[in-house]
Amino acid sequence: MNDFLSLLGINISWGSYLPFANNDLGTTPLLIVCAMCLAGTTIINSYLKFSSLFNTIMNFSGLFAGAYFANMFARSYHIPGIDSMVMIAVAANIGMAVAAMMLLVYYRNSSD
Repeated sequence: MNDFLSLLGINISWGSYLPFANNDLGTTPLLIVCAMCLAGTTIINSYLKFSSLFNTIMNFSGLFAGAYFANMFARSYHIPGIDSMVMIAVAANIGMAVAAMMLLVYYRNSSD
């Protein structure tokens, strides 16, 4: 993983890295979370009868907030055998799943 990221020009010191450490998002975790939120927004919009620009922005914002808060809670936990970048993705998936359920409950009249 280190070699692949260095090939892309992303250099990270894995030993001192924590998900969203010191309230500093950094570029790599932010790109990962934004890409996951875009995919999640696309999935949620496919379940809704209407998908205006406002709803798309609200869905993305809700998913991003869920991913951000899940990473804030998961900052002090570390699953053995998983590096920090995977931990960011796992925590973001959990937070986005909770946020997506809350969004779908909110949009229950428009979902099929």
